Amino acid sequence: MSNKNSLIEIDHLKKYYSVSNGFFTSKGRALKAVDDVSLAVERKHSLGIVGESGCGKSTMGKTILRLIEPSGGRVVFDGEELFNVEENHFMDQKKLQALRKRMAMVFQDPYSSLNPHMTIGDAVKAGVLRHKIVPKEEAPDYCIEMLCACGLEKEAYASYPNEFSGGQRQRAVIARALALKPEFVVCDEPTAALDVSIQSQVLNMMLDMQEQMNLTYLFISHNLQVTRAFCDEIAVMYLGKIVEKGKADEIYYHSVHPYTKALLASLPISEPGQKKQERKIINSIPSMMDVPKGCRFHTRCPYATQKCRTEEPKLKEASPGHLAACHQI
Repeated sequence: MSNKNSLIEIDHLKKYYSVSNGFFTSKGRALKAVDDVSLAVERKHSLGIVGESGCGKSTMGKTILRLIEPSGGRVVFDGEELFNVEENHFMDQKKLQALRKRMAMVFQDPYSSLNPHMTIGDAVKAGVLRHKIVPKEEAPDYCIEMLCACGLEKEAYASYPNEFSGGQRQRAVIARALALKPEFVVCDEPTAALDVSIQSQVLNMMLDMQEQMNLTYLFISHNLQVTRAFCDEIAVMYLGKIVEKGKADEIYYHSVHPYTKALLASLPISEPGQKKQERKIINSIPSMMDVPKGCRFHTRCPYATQKCRTEEPKLKEASPGHLAACHQI
């Protein structure tokens, strides 16, 4: 799946957790949080990962950056292999640490992302000094510049997190990530904890910074509407697997997988007089410990056939560049 235009390539990525069946037994089952995912993100583009809570989105983002160790698969960043589990190759920790300034992550909760005992300036400056982004004597001015670029006042440098609103904290968290001058940023629900009006401001700021700094984003969200507005491409995830992917507008306006259609139908009506789509979905989401055989969505899909219950569908083209894992296509 190598592509010279891709900054990061994810090949058959897996993350399994062993879970004990009970107090008196050591034999456990595998919780397949990420199960055989392959994706590529083009340079200076944004790929959105969408799905319900618990589908494995955040685990995938952390595993790509090796904040969580993988169970299988391979990830290549700008031509350098971060890991290849099958060949037992893991990038040396010293080399990985040197590479980390080129990869960053913005976490979901701005309240827990910042140390309450550190000023915002110290929080941003810590990474800048560690990775020697600028000389030590220039670090304060550089950090103030980054905070201002992310929509904060220069006084934020000497302030503590409890003096900020949620939106301001998230701007500080983004400034801390971007201060390392990364090329690739994993954004894990970066606006989920914010008011709707603040969400748009933060997202617009992130788009501006993408253009200024030539950033590549992996944008994790449960909201298809927000993801479509922010991203170039979208991959829809269900119970650890990608079930549909393609250009953002293609997924939003011409989705083919029943799960994607259900996500879209659950969105609120945005225009007066617009007819609400019927939410064609049944039952509740299965446990990750008891993933259905065949198509993982068949227990909730009103169109499921016997083939869906016994045979797992593979991703195939519904139209050029638009893939979906569904037997009905």
